[in-house]
Amino acid sequence: MDMSHLKNLDNRIQIISVIEKAVLFGGDVWQAFENHDGRHVSQIIQIYIDMKYDRIIFRTPAFLEIDPNRPIFIRLSYRNLIFRLSPGEFKVSGDKLICRYPSEARALEERKGERYVLPFASDISLSLKRIERSIRESTYEMELRIIDVSEKGFGILISGFNRDYLKKNDHFWLKSVDQKPLRHQILGTVTYVAPKGYYLKRGDVRVGLSLNMALSQDTFEFLKRKCHLILSA
Repeated sequence: MDMSHLKNLDNRIQIISVIEKAVLFGGDVWQAFENHDGRHVSQIIQIYIDMKYDRIIFRTPAFLEIDPNRPIFIRLSYRNLIFRLSPGEFKVSGDKLICRYPSEARALEERKGERYVLPFASDISLSLKRIERSIRESTYEMELRIIDVSEKGFGILISGFNRDYLKKNDHFWLKSVDQKPLRHQILGTVTYVAPKGYYLKRGDVRVGLSLNMALSQDTFEFLKRKCHLILSA
């Protein structure tokens, strides 16, 4: 994992704010061992904030196998937030990992503007065509479901069957939104391919898209009107 683009979060309030915004997007748990970087333990499929006891509960798909005498690392998909928990700072109970808010964390810098989360039942999509990775490859246009949108980016959903269609750093042409062709196609880049959130089907993955230019005002306003939640991008 490339840590070079992550920035230290300044204070506890900032850390809490980012984690609270991350509850929709899942993440990963891994554990460090001697002589190598560590091993992946599990996906995080649900995040619950227990405000009464000032703690976070991460739920995983199966029972966690973690050595309580070694540190663990948490990576949340939202802004790639990462923090370390030392032995004694976390507790494992079945498929749940419980901890308090960390005192230190790193994350991608906040993008300008806001991100608008679409209702899960809205089924609004975009159409894009990935640029070929080699001269021998040919690609096809694909219709993909939009999860969230900002002025120059999307979070989308890809089914498990098509999960290899897009990889990090792939380039693509955005062709239409909500089955309405754009006046001009927009070039974009895949910024992340993330573990699923708890609301997604088994095998599905979230993918982040960054656009080289902003969506038209009409298209952006249409999507904003459909949203049910606003996050800092």
